[in-house]
Amino acid sequence: MKLNYSIGTKQDAENIHEMSVKILSEVGAAFHSPETVALFKKHGAKVDGEIVYISKEMLEEALKTVPRTYRLYDRDGGYITIGEGDLKCDSTDGPIYIRKEGKYDTPSHDHLVNFHKLSETSDVIAISNPNIIDISYVAPEIRNQYGLGVALRYCKKPMHGMVLGGKDVVEECFKTMQDFYGMYDKPIMHGLTCTVGPMQLAKDICEAMSVLCTAGQPCTVVSGVMLGASGPQTMAGAYTIGNAMVLAAIVYSQLLRPGAPILYCTRFSSNDMKNMGPAYGGIEAMWACATSKMMADYYGFPLQSGVGTGESKVLDIQCGAEGFMNHLSPHLLHADILNMACGPMDCMNTMCYEKFIWDEEDIIKCRHLMEGYEVNEETFRFEEIKKKGPTGSYLGRTLPIYRKEFYEPKYDIRDIHNNWVKNGEPICEDLLTEAWKKRIEEYELPDLTDGRKKIIEKLLPDEYRNAVLG
Repeated sequence: MKLNYSIGTKQDAENIHEMSVKILSEVGAAFHSPETVALFKKHGAKVDGEIVYISKEMLEEALKTVPRTYRLYDRDGGYITIGEGDLKCDSTDGPIYIRKEGKYDTPSHDHLVNFHKLSETSDVIAISNPNIIDISYVAPEIRNQYGLGVALRYCKKPMHGMVLGGKDVVEECFKTMQDFYGMYDKPIMHGLTCTVGPMQLAKDICEAMSVLCTAGQPCTVVSGVMLGASGPQTMAGAYTIGNAMVLAAIVYSQLLRPGAPILYCTRFSSNDMKNMGPAYGGIEAMWACATSKMMADYYGFPLQSGVGTGESKVLDIQCGAEGFMNHLSPHLLHADILNMACGPMDCMNTMCYEKFIWDEEDIIKCRHLMEGYEVNEETFRFEEIKKKGPTGSYLGRTLPIYRKEFYEPKYDIRDIHNNWVKNGEPICEDLLTEAWKKRIEEYELPDLTDGRKKIIEKLLPDEYRNAVLG
């Protein structure tokens, strides 16, 4: 017996698609890159300055070549497959504050290393990210190289790559990863490319997609629409304008290289009109996820949906409720990737050590929920019920079938009240702090060949080289 949920009908999906086509052909999309505009013009698109008008025919040709699944390789030649409905969890991207043991801090090299260690030792996280927290404490001209160098030292899992800084920077980072991996013909660098506002793609992102898509590297195309701010004050309007821009970027990717792997993501936030800020913890996020699933299935795209954050600034009831909602939704929808799965809070502005551990547990519980339970002669236990009779007790040795069906949480406080008081009235947050400290202490650095060590040495600025390489 398994759970699932959905939203909308085939007609709803067709209506959203047709309106997206209307937006693309009559309103157009702005690409802030002369090379990108020239590529569209070369393929017959109507162009007015930076605005490109995409016809239904051009869109349909592009949709034919987007692959349903693709692989992403790690440094040792292993890989994960994305697009089979087996939800993979992704690391965070750039929180600008740190929360630890109830206090706020700013990002630092030590925090960056710590979160790489937590990500690498996680049974939940499948994809690492050089920008797992903000690294603006490093000078802009060396920021990408530094972030990549640290990630290559500590991360063995498949990885995101750098997408900001312009074409030359992205090419350099990609070439460095190829040399480090020793792979030149496989997908190894996943780009997170986000649209700007309702119908725009920034110059940096255009250039990053040019490098990555041309080389057959996968890109997530994310709509950046905020309901009532950068998009209309209706779910249908906000979703559809975001969908239109994602489709525009996907057309661009397929003009660069037909068959370039793309991950569809029309995630968008709700909006608090009083504070004029995104509300990722709004209940409408479940609508957005479900609509994304409906449209991904309509197009035949792999899907990134959901984000493990909300607006709470502390580990409170609000934080737990928002986190569970945003973790459960993509599981129920059988999405392919859950972005920013562990640790983010405060509208993605903060990365929290304790929440990282709690989010892992949350996701494990969701996985257990999605496994469902068996309904058959064995699980009915009729002979046992008959033997016990109407007033019998079922207390006794814990059976293997019990351990299969019931998950025993690591950090929930379930003691009876008197025992809880006797044990010092522990709270969940204390256990989470103990857990992340133990994980960091027990982390083991991956081995490096001399060639790989030299690559990292070239990437790292002097003040961090010894700390990273010893």
